[in-house]
Amino acid sequence: MKKRQANFELLRIVAMYMVVIMHYLNQTVGSMFFDGGLSGLRPAAIVLDALCIVAVNVYVLLSGYFLSAAAFSWRRVFRIIAQTLFYTVLIPLLLAAFGVLPVSEAFSIYHIWNSIFPVQSGHYWFITAYVVMVLFSPALNAALERLDRKELRWMLAALLLFFCVGKSFSPIRFSTDRYGYDFGWFLVLYLIGGYLRKYGPEFMTTAARGWAVYLGSVLGIAALEFCLVGPGGRVEGLRYYASVPFHYNFLLCLTGALGLFCAFSHIRIKEGKAAALVRRVSPAMLGVYLIHEQVDAAGRWFGWVNGLTGRLGSAFAQTMEGGTCVTPVPRYLLLLLLQVTLVFAVCTVLDLLRGRLLAVLGGLCGNRRRGKKYGARNGGAA
Repeated sequence: MKKRQANFELLRIVAMYMVVIMHYLNQTVGSMFFDGGLSGLRPAAIVLDALCIVAVNVYVLLSGYFLSAAAFSWRRVFRIIAQTLFYTVLIPLLLAAFGVLPVSEAFSIYHIWNSIFPVQSGHYWFITAYVVMVLFSPALNAALERLDRKELRWMLAALLLFFCVGKSFSPIRFSTDRYGYDFGWFLVLYLIGGYLRKYGPEFMTTAARGWAVYLGSVLGIAALEFCLVGPGGRVEGLRYYASVPFHYNFLLCLTGALGLFCAFSHIRIKEGKAAALVRRVSPAMLGVYLIHEQVDAAGRWFGWVNGLTGRLGSAFAQTMEGGTCVTPVPRYLLLLLLQVTLVFAVCTVLDLLRGRLLAVLGGLCGNRRRGKKYGARNGGAA
């Protein structure tokens, strides 16, 4: 079996770490964005969000890059759904058993139905969009294979105009716009990833250019948000557009993702322990998302991690006093780094243990089946 490319697997890990940072920001300072002004933690939160907002696009670009060269596999689809079901079914049961989740809520018909049909119910918006994208992948691969370079460019230009470029400059929300939280945008990213694999980037041919595009996009997002967030809290007409720089299908969010993707494509990780560790950890990244964003855990894990970090964690209780941020930025950043790393590490270990457990169970079942076949061939004397 061909080894996974360690540089792209490292990018997968970085992207998921960014996702956890974004969710942490949302749980801590997300409500501050439209309070008006740029005091306290707002500037730091805007810069951090601008650095990390590309993560989801990067993750989908990676899928398009690799799946566009792979044969369609129902096993891949079932594996994603099975991994999702593992957490949507198990986590509520565990939380109910420990008294965290009311039993009546865990066993309500609505909760059970959403848990056993996570893709259709949108339990995780990302999984719903991702699975539909994978189901479309044979058609997308056929388009990438049969269309020439010029035709692909025109098709991507038309799709980007509809999904990305138009909304990026519109002060009024289009009724068809889902901010990139839908499979339509994922299909576009898949095609871009496939195009990059087939033809390569046309401008970002060096790591330096990739980093420049990424950092330039981050600066553009942050600068635009600095200009909008103050007036956006006071002028109703600007309130929508003040959120646009942090939409996944915003133009600078796309260019930032492309820049980071191309920068990592030029990184070479020497074979050895580091590359082996990256390949060992990267398959657990989807599990990190599934665990900390499971609907019953998503609103609770910040409280848990605050408790685990003791006095340092309790400092965040002092963040807002009378609607004013009082926690110093360095202290908040230290707290963010500690708590995000803790959440990321725990979820990674849990998903690696899940994978190991299922591998052991699969091995036992396989040995049992082989034993029955051997016994049947030898008169039952296995």
